[in-house]
Amino acid sequence: MRNISAFHPLRPRRIRRGGRQIREKRTAWVLIVFSVLLACVEVYIVYAAL
Repeated sequence: MRNISAFHPLRPRRIRRGGRQIREKRTAWVLIVFSVLLACVEVYIVYAAL
């Protein structure tokens, strides 16, 4: 007997891949914003030490 639960003909793979890309883009934006904020804090600390 075939495993019918593993085969989903009505659900294309593109939807899962698109969700993954959206999640990866969101993660990339979070990392970019975090790195910019960290750079600003470092510049502030360097100028405060002068």
